[in-house]
Amino acid sequence: MSKEDRTNQAWEAYEKIKGALDGLYEILKMSFSNENIFYQCGVDNLEELKETIIDLLSHDYNNKEVKERLRELEFDVKKRLFFEENQNKRKD
Repeated sequence: MSKEDRTNQAWEAYEKIKGALDGLYEILKMSFSNENIFYQCGVDNLEELKETIIDLLSHDYNNKEVKERLRELEFDVKKRLFFEENQNKRKD
């Protein structure tokens, strides 16, 4: 894969991340008033996520280590979204 192809893929990933963060922010704006604690917490978390993504992209980390950590993150997110939801349904 050429350097240009990798750059194009990186920009596509950036656009997806930006779109997702913008979408989450819009959901917060529609769901809560600016003074609501959940709104503030959500915005704080989105800002921290953005800063972390920028940090990750701006440093030369060990590629294998980053991939392993991202897989762990993916598993944790899926576990929370799907398995905990199923457990809560069973309790009801």
